[in-house]
This record gives sequence, C-alpha cells and structure tokens, in this order.
Amino acid sequence: MKKNLSLINGKFKDSISVYDRGLSYGDGFFETMLWDSFENNNKVNIGVEFWLRHLRRIKAGCKLMQINLPSDDKIIEERNLILKASFKEQKSGLLKMIITRGIGGRGYKFEKNMTPTTIFLSLPKPKYEKEYFKSGVVVKICKTQLSKNTNLFGYKHLNRLDSVLARSEWEDNKIFEGIFLDSRKNILEGTMTNIFFVHKKTLITPPIIDSGINGVMRQVVLDNAKFFFDKVVIQKINLRDIEKFEQMFLTNSVLKVIPVSRFEKKKFIKKKNVKDLINFFNCKNDREKSERLNLI
Repeated sequence: MKKNLSLINGKFKDSISVYDRGLSYGDGFFETMLWDSFENNNKVNIGVEFWLRHLRRIKAGCKLMQINLPSDDKIIEERNLILKASFKEQKSGLLKMIITRGIGGRGYKFEKNMTPTTIFLSLPKPKYEKEYFKSGVVVKICKTQLSKNTNLFGYKHLNRLDSVLARSEWEDNKIFEGIFLDSRKNILEGTMTNIFFVHKKTLITPPIIDSGINGVMRQVVLDNAKFFFDKVVIQKINLRDIEKFEQMFLTNSVLKVIPVSRFEKKKFIKKKNVKDLINFFNCKNDREKSERLNLI
C-alpha cells in the first residue's frame, strides 16, 4: 500500500473531473490536520487532533459560500475509512480534507442543488529538524502582500495564490518562513503560519480583520494562553514594534508551536513560558494523546 492515500466521495481514487469548480474557480475550502494512534487496554485507537475545530471552520466556510455539505456522519464515515486504511501502513500522519462545490458548467453562477466533492488525503507527517524547536527558525519579510477580503478572511479557501507567490521569493534553506506585511508595514501572518510575540509575560498576536487565516492552532494557543502568560493582547503590530519583544513564535496545526530565533536582523530568545507552551503540545504518552484526539 502506498503511504499517500486519496479518497474522493468515499472511493479510493486520485483524480477528479476537469469540470469540478474547485479546480476551475478555487470554489471550496480545505483543512490540514494531524492524526495519530495509540493502544489502550490492548485496543488500538486512532484519532485526529482538534477535529471538531477543523470541522466547524470548514462548515462555516461552506455555509458562507452556500456550498452544500454532506452530513457530519457522512464526513466522519469517509474520514474513518481513509484513516483505517492508512493505519495499515503507518501509525500517524497528516490528513487533509477538501470540500468543493462539485462539478458544474462554465461560468461563475452555480446551481443551488449541486453535489459537493469531498476529498480526503492521507500523507506522511512532515519531518522537521528537532533543532528548530530548540534553537528557533529564521524568518524574512515577503514583498508579496495579502489580498484583502472582508467576506472570506479567516477561512482556508482554495485560493492560496498569495502564499504561493510569496513562497517563491526565497530559495535559501536557512529561511524557514516568510512574513506578510500590509501597506502600512503591520505584521499579518506567515505564508503557512500565524504569528505571536512575547513581551515579559504578555502574549501579543495580530488580529485577523480583513485578510489572513484564523488558524486552528492560533485559536488553541489563545484558549490555553492563561496557563503560560499573565496577559493576552490582540492588536496591530507594526514592523518597527518588534524591537521591544523578547520572544517570537509561529503556529499551525502541523508544526504546533515553533520558536523564531531571528526575524530579518532582529534576534529573539526562548524563555521558559514559550518552552512550556511547546512542550504542552507535544504528547508524551498515550493518555495525553487520548485527551488531544477525537477518537474513531
């Protein structure tokens, strides 16, 4: 069995119609998450991290765009089908869920009764250097700017050309991530991450107002910040403000929390509160996994 598996509308295959609106117009949404497994009382358990948060966000996006959604039971049935098949080959990995409006004719207008296309991809978990999480990563400013959209901001829709263009700006493997700024040099997010800064015991992150993605891991960090920081502030952060911050880290559902050692010329350190936050999201045993996963 191949380590990469794809399930489309409940069937194991790897191709969709050329008339699918997800291909033609980016008419759909996606979520990327991690799945894992562990044993409990001689029973193997498989689950997806923060599944309900990912499901809620993709459903909210589809509702906004009037995309007909399969039932929750149908989505979970297909999710479980690909995870059980994946488990035969590997014990953990990456799960991507894509929902498009489905197959339609030419033109932007859509029929109200269209059948959506539901895609699940199971892929090996990306491997990152352990040193990244100890010493931190290097990030740079991107020249590319994020498109503004007061309707679609916050969601992971299929139009990711801003990030594709921004990611093409560097080839240096020493640079881990690129950071988007707006026209006033306010820091927005990374090409694949959300951004946090720390000043003493205060956690600061930019707001998601009219561009960018409200990442699931961003939400989880904000919900749990009280255990590691005295105060949380969501505010605009201008590029000139970063000199007053001692720590910086990035988040997404695959990386969890990764510290930044340098942003352009500004250097950062990693203190105990961020170290503890990183460790909080690294499950050390099966009990912690069971608390983190929505089991199937």
